[in-house]
Amino acid sequence: MKRTSPLVDAMIRAVDRAVEQRAPAWMLATVTAVYGDGTVDITTARGPVESVRRLLSYSSPTVGDVVKVDRNADGNWIVVGKLAS
Repeated sequence: MKRTSPLVDAMIRAVDRAVEQRAPAWMLATVTAVYGDGTVDITTARGPVESVRRLLSYSSPTVGDVVKVDRNADGNWIVVGKLAS
């Protein structure tokens, strides 16, 4: 197996991270704050995200709710709804 240089390895890792960050995804999160403007703060496995919009069907957010969130390729987030408790 051919070995690559540290520079090539670093470039490959950077490209992998960039592609992963641009890919749409869904994940689970925990609500950490609720605001009256239709947004919530959440914590995901990737870390905290502030002021995320929520769907109108998720009408009674509560701190501590476990929710499904979507992130699109542009980095926009939306809280889809609460998981059953």
